[in-house]
Amino acid sequence: MTEETLNENILNETLKHLKEEYEKFSNENKIILDKHRELKKSFCSVYGVIRLLDMMLNIMNLDIPLDITNQIELLRSYSSDIFERQILEIEDDEE
Repeated sequence: MTEETLNENILNETLKHLKEEYEKFSNENKIILDKHRELKKSFCSVYGVIRLLDMMLNIMNLDIPLDITNQIELLRSYSSDIFERQILEIEDDEE
């Protein structure tokens, strides 16, 4: 076996290994992206329920203790910030 043939074999094995590693990385990346998308969808659902609850409290004027109303408003505000920073910002990056 000549040195050139040996180098070609080494190169071919290296390329084969790199291709396998890239495919493995691509598969893992797809799984992570899919999980991330599902997490975003779940958070959007939770955020929607929180907003509905907050709107219902404002519309219905029920005799609900102030500390509970304040906690719901705080939760809505906090989840709104998360939605804007984490969900909407990521959507802009993906386009």
